[in-house]
Amino acid sequence: MRLLAATDFALRVLMRLGAEPDRRRSTEDLARDVGVPRNHLHKIVQDMAEAGFVRTWRGAGGGVALAMPPGAISIGAVVRRFEAGQALVECFRPDGGACCLSPECRLRGVLAQAREAFLARLDATTLADCVAVPAA
Repeated sequence: MRLLAATDFALRVLMRLGAEPDRRRSTEDLARDVGVPRNHLHKIVQDMAEAGFVRTWRGAGGGVALAMPPGAISIGAVVRRFEAGQALVECFRPDGGACCLSPECRLRGVLAQAREAFLARLDATTLADCVAVPAA
């Protein structure tokens, strides 16, 4: 399974923020840290704020910070948010796609189970589980 670039960037930003959960970071600093253009990151941060993962502040002294403790942010919830509407394969599209094997295909059920197992594992993982512990 391949995640969208936006999902990857969102997870990177959350891990950066999770390493210092009480610190506000500018989108410019985060963009540089995760290697993505600032304008692209701005949209991702807006999506994360809308989902309640981060809080944002405008103006001087503004920035981005986690909206909740790292242990309260499910990686599965983040992936679901950013991957919403993405079909794993053609036949998973909302319109059923144009697969020439449907309805005889038996692979669809296996892939659906694999996707659910993947998401279940991510649901059981929090941002706190993924953040490096600072050296003392």
